[in-house]
Amino acid sequence: MKSLTSKFLGLVLLAILLATVVSTARGGRHHRREDRPIRREVRAYLQANVLPVLRQQRQKLEPQLAAADRAQLATYRTQLKGLKEQGQALRHDAAPAGNPAGRPGLTDAQQQQAQQLRSQAKTILLNAALLAQKYEAPIAQLAREVQPQKEQWTTDIKAIVAKNTTPEQQQRAAAGGQLPNHGGLRRFFKPAVFLLMDPDGPASGPAERGPGGTSFYPNPAAATSQLAYDVKKAGPVTVDLLDGNGAKLRTLVSEAKEEKGAHTQQLDLHDLPTGTYFYKITTKAGTETKRFVKE
Repeated sequence: MKSLTSKFLGLVLLAILLATVVSTARGGRHHRREDRPIRREVRAYLQANVLPVLRQQRQKLEPQLAAADRAQLATYRTQLKGLKEQGQALRHDAAPAGNPAGRPGLTDAQQQQAQQLRSQAKTILLNAALLAQKYEAPIAQLAREVQPQKEQWTTDIKAIVAKNTTPEQQQRAAAGGQLPNHGGLRRFFKPAVFLLMDPDGPASGPAERGPGGTSFYPNPAAATSQLAYDVKKAGPVTVDLLDGNGAKLRTLVSEAKEEKGAHTQQLDLHDLPTGTYFYKITTKAGTETKRFVKE
């Protein structure tokens, strides 16, 4: 499954993308197969729950910025977008022939180019950080306003990571290692990253939706709630109910074959106690996990 990100998320992940190109060429482990389900589900969670709130907070800041600073930020965004596209092109060119998704093998010249791209991105982020110092107080206030949500986001992401952890990772953790960390929330609250967010950019779009294109209503959930989802490839569909720790409670929907297109299911949730839950939808296009609450 490929989950495309919003413009802001693309900027945030730019440095990671460039670092990954270099690291994998050196035999790094940024894209181990065992980590991919976690990355996909965390990214989908950020899209659905975190970015809309942060965009709203960023819109509050915009009127407080000087006109010259707004223009400079627009330039930075354009530059970062160009660097991201160059990094993606470099990764594509370095992929093994006939396997675009395979591990890239960079030549010395390509490694140097990747390092240059990362250096340029770092310079832009440093400049944005200096600019953010002018607005330290209002940015800090906007961050405090969403502190309760941030705590919930952290809890939810930890649950997603835990339920996707492999036995091998659990053994490493028991031996004194650490579980993979794919939360990434801290970077969203860095002043420079927050300032670079485009307040006028789209909050979401068809290309940015998860594999199931899901929506859950109402949320907080009622005794009977409605789940709408898009099937992109005809085939089996299951929807599992998970508790706040990511453990499966029961299967809500199990269809041997759903045709391609939009579908709606009524979910009986009358027996759920108050708390935080997840629903996990699995189709041929991939898996998507989202949070809801029952009050």
